[in-house]
Amino acid sequence: MSELKRRVQGNQAMPAFDVEPEELVVFEVDNEYLFSQYFEQTDLFEDLSGYYNDTEYRFEIPADEFDAVRERLENAYYDPVIVTDLEPYCVVIDKYDEHAEILKQSVATWERQRKRFFLMKDDLAVKEAIGRGAEHISDTDFVVGL
Repeated sequence: MSELKRRVQGNQAMPAFDVEPEELVVFEVDNEYLFSQYFEQTDLFEDLSGYYNDTEYRFEIPADEFDAVRERLENAYYDPVIVTDLEPYCVVIDKYDEHAEILKQSVATWERQRKRFFLMKDDLAVKEAIGRGAEHISDTDFVVGL
């Protein structure tokens, strides 16, 4: 049994009260689940730290381990929403345009044909990126391709 499963199963039930879970967009890509999230709950980050890629600033969970991670997230009042269609979350800018603020809200980035592409972490991040001059990928001749 994995350490995470032991921790999830060992958690005592919390008292019942109405708390709206925070939606967390999780992208299913090539048999992995990817998301970017800052957790204020130190214990939650510690439980998931084995999945954190500190080079890409995102969590990367193998498909066969995602159920335990989902349960841990739900216990911490997150609502993981699995997304398989990446296009609504992709924006494009010219390769040399300012992109630091867009990058901070992305889950993945790649370059192609003097353009920089970003997979944004949620709908709000997409809107903010467009407000910073990015184009939605559907408004270009490009298609998603990680």
